[in-house]
Amino acid sequence: MKTNWKWIWCAQNDVRDYNQTVLFKKEFELASVDAATLRITADSWYRVSINGKWVHDGPARAYPNHFQHDTHDVGGLLKAGKNRIEVVVRYFGIGTFHQIPQQAGLLAQLDTPEGSIATDSTWLASPSYAWQQWTPKVSIQMEPVEEYDARLSSVFDWQPAVEQKRPGRVTARQVGLLTQKPVRPKELRSVSVVKRSGLQYTVPVAQIAHPGLTEANGTTTRPVALAGVFKVRKKQQFDFSDKAHKSDIANPDSGNWAVAVNGRILKSGKVTLAAGSHQVFFFCKSFLGHEKDLTFSWLDMPGGQWSDWQVAVFDKYLLADNDRLWFSFPNRQLEKLRKGWLMQIEAVAKAQTLPEESLRSIPTEQVFMSDFSGEFAAREPLGAADRLFDGKVVKPSRQGDVELCFDLGGQVCGYFEFSIKADEGVIVDINAIEFIREDGVLQHVHDYNRNGLRYVTKKGMNRFTSLKRRSGRYLFVTLRNQKTPVEIKQFRVIESTAPVQATGSFKCSDPMLNKAWAMSERTLQLCMEDTFTDCPLYEQTLWIGDARNEALYAFAAYANFDVSARSLELGAQSLEQFPIVGCQVPSSWDCILPAWSFLWGMHVWEHYFHSGDRRFLKKLWPAVQQNIDGALGLLNADGLFSGEFWNLIEWAPIDEAQPTVMHNNMLLVGALRAAENCAEILKDSKAQKKFAAARKKLVRAINATWNDKKGSYPDSIRKSGKPSPKICQHTSMFPVMFDMIPKGKKEVLRRNLLNPTKDMTVVSAPFAMQFMYEALEELGEYDAVLESICKGFQPMVDAGADTVWETFAGSTCSPKGFPTRSHCHAWSSSPIWFLNRIVLGIRQTAVGGKAFEISPWLSNLKNARGATATPQGPVSVSWKVSGGRLNVKIRAPKGVKVEFKPNASHEGLDANVEIL
Repeated sequence: MKTNWKWIWCAQNDVRDYNQTVLFKKEFELASVDAATLRITADSWYRVSINGKWVHDGPARAYPNHFQHDTHDVGGLLKAGKNRIEVVVRYFGIGTFHQIPQQAGLLAQLDTPEGSIATDSTWLASPSYAWQQWTPKVSIQMEPVEEYDARLSSVFDWQPAVEQKRPGRVTARQVGLLTQKPVRPKELRSVSVVKRSGLQYTVPVAQIAHPGLTEANGTTTRPVALAGVFKVRKKQQFDFSDKAHKSDIANPDSGNWAVAVNGRILKSGKVTLAAGSHQVFFFCKSFLGHEKDLTFSWLDMPGGQWSDWQVAVFDKYLLADNDRLWFSFPNRQLEKLRKGWLMQIEAVAKAQTLPEESLRSIPTEQVFMSDFSGEFAAREPLGAADRLFDGKVVKPSRQGDVELCFDLGGQVCGYFEFSIKADEGVIVDINAIEFIREDGVLQHVHDYNRNGLRYVTKKGMNRFTSLKRRSGRYLFVTLRNQKTPVEIKQFRVIESTAPVQATGSFKCSDPMLNKAWAMSERTLQLCMEDTFTDCPLYEQTLWIGDARNEALYAFAAYANFDVSARSLELGAQSLEQFPIVGCQVPSSWDCILPAWSFLWGMHVWEHYFHSGDRRFLKKLWPAVQQNIDGALGLLNADGLFSGEFWNLIEWAPIDEAQPTVMHNNMLLVGALRAAENCAEILKDSKAQKKFAAARKKLVRAINATWNDKKGSYPDSIRKSGKPSPKICQHTSMFPVMFDMIPKGKKEVLRRNLLNPTKDMTVVSAPFAMQFMYEALEELGEYDAVLESICKGFQPMVDAGADTVWETFAGSTCSPKGFPTRSHCHAWSSSPIWFLNRIVLGIRQTAVGGKAFEISPWLSNLKNARGATATPQGPVSVSWKVSGGRLNVKIRAPKGVKVEFKPNASHEGLDANVEIL
């Protein structure tokens, strides 16, 4: 149906302000109820309800030039007579790793047999006074924190909406809507009293330095200074040390703040002050990097009182650039600005005054943003307090705040939802974490992510469903400012993930392998939204390299192709701004990670091979060629891909801080080979010949770097032209994957993968282990794959995990004292893929799942059963070894060809194969 909708916004709000929440409503009448469709989108986020019933949230992530709308069937929510549409819209007004906010707005149209109701100036709009505007970001990857004051929930200023002009067309969402599945806590883990913590604050230094700038780059300087008068009541010592300092990739040797008191920059941070007024300056030393909301811990200092705050920005040192030039490589302009800023700090501190031209008039609430997640991270338990909660009513404590810890029984991702009855002004903080150590120590996520919300109660019943999806296993509900009992009517999470259901499966006689498969599948589900994501807690970001591996797992577990297709299409659209596919998209972070770009090219071919969708392959073909051409345009004089990008493959200590890295070149070979396959299917012989020639030439250039003495390729070629002295397993697995093994070196590569030498950097992350397993499978080293899965995933099982971790236990990348950072990371879900291919032996041999080879590898197992999902339906295999006999049953959808193939593990057994 034709659209006559218009973008609208609120008359009282600027279309580009930070963190706005606006309410919209439209009342209308229908003579009868019939089928009705609602199309809706917003920048940056919406929640729509009809006649008081929650419909859905959205939209799907998209580039501004390719915005999408969601479509909802809402006929069942309408009634004869008066009806009402209500929409909550959040405009983030700041860059994330999911959106590139442009201009606040809502766009919607309800189509009924009686006509259409479309957004225009007849809709009413009001600012939301309950959702607080000036909150810090959740993290560099995400939007601002959610804070809701129910005491203001009935305050409105309804006025006709203002129609807006916005360029670009809007197309329909191409991937399924997320689920809405209620999940209740499995148990109340503890009731405690915690010490009433001091107030915590952050300062949004990047926003102060660059007001209105929408980005998420590290190369955004913040030459910001704060000055305040600190009035001391009596002589005493104060501590101004930067306890919140965190290491920053761009500032490894600097803290967040330099503090000067009465003209002297403090070294230790401790200073004794006499009674009276003292001039204190705070200079932002975190000059650039991704940490932009800096903790400010001095606003609530006992023994003194602040006044006369001033804010200054020194324009001379401002720079906002992209991060395509990675931090490992020198940036002379930045280094010059940084040195100048450090000298400026010394001069201003000595002068004890901020230059008039640098002063900025900014409301205090926009400078010092309250940080309730910081309060949770600083919690001090005072002891158990089971007597204060009878399962329904929470009594207040004179000693401190009451904290309830709920265990969801496993990792969940969704919306917090609760109903509580309370007096006015109770602060309800809900924070989620993934892991509690056996000794009771919590693994806080505050260093990376403010994973919670704050709710302030109105008097009486309070019902609330959060606007943001969050993840965790343990939910801590802290009641602050509580003077009377609080009754908890309901508390749950509305789980929200891609609408997938496992048709793939795996069971065998080894419980460890069974657990690894089940954990991997649950993790994958939690990391599927409108696209694949890396993890549901820390980032929720579409990383293009992660998506390649996750797509394989989703093919096998769900035969899901729409999430894969959407992830690929967003990668293709990133070429409108990058020379090669971006590393995470769509994103306000302007960064290139070449290995991910080349994995995208491989993903395109694999998506076609498994789905059989030639039309989609043809749609992506121009982008495939553009990605390859962009890479070939970056070859150096030696014929090798070279660039000062983020040249990562995983967290292992490879010598990758060089422009010419060997694993990048090998992955480019993989992308070229995939492009050749695509060209053959699409009958583009010219492109096929071009890419084949380029691949062969690149392979020769790579093989020219082989070191016979070390039996390996170097990690990289240094700027001097000399090969790196470092070697790694990674450059041995990719040649096997991409059929580029140097003549006579197959057994050397096999040795490197199975028995690496002491000087060889080994694969350390589950993400890269996917490629290791692909190489070992190609070499027929099936037992090595199974042994590695058992070894790598057993510690997760032993720790009681129900999802797989970002890193293996003991990784140098893990936080001190904890086994991993992210406890739910789908780049680690490789058991889904390999257990089905090896133990069940189900390997696809024809496009679109039309034919399979069945060759189960028995190893030391007694039996196995399971299925691999395909577009045609599941292909299932069960086998059992009994009394010298191998009984195999194979079931395949009609029209799918299956062929049983014996292998070495079947020797000495009589095989009885039934194809059903």
